[in-house]
Amino acid sequence: MKRLILLLSIFLSIQCMAQNAEETEVKACIDKLFKAMQLGDSSMAKSCFNPSARLQTAIVNPKTKKTILENEPIDSFLVQISSIKKNKIVIEERVIKYDIKIDYPLSSVWADYEFYVNEKLSHIGVDAFQLFKSESGWKIIQICDTKRRK
Repeated sequence: MKRLILLLSIFLSIQCMAQNAEETEVKACIDKLFKAMQLGDSSMAKSCFNPSARLQTAIVNPKTKKTILENEPIDSFLVQISSIKKNKIVIEERVIKYDIKIDYPLSSVWADYEFYVNEKLSHIGVDAFQLFKSESGWKIIQICDTKRRK
């Protein structure tokens, strides 16, 4: 019985270490995207996405109070990123908290954030990421975010 408990403990420890390694890789992919945005590096940002990725923003119209789901092509997002460096804008997306869930090869990440432009708080919200792990590693397949004033 002691041997069974020991084997079970070892197995659970290995599973926990593997899960933590995967969480670290998922977080690294997201952090790489935010770093690319900050640097205005659209090539670096593009490397974070799966070719089929999509971007969406869920907002509430302040005038009508109706909810809207906006879609943005990845290419448009990459153009915006490249304009950051050209226009000498300083941006920073600060993640307050990550909640990472993984059921290999799929990951879902809920990230509360604050977004700064030229060191001034612009807006806050949540990024809801979906990532897929292929032979090339974890890649973002979808981001749906919210944006609101504090």
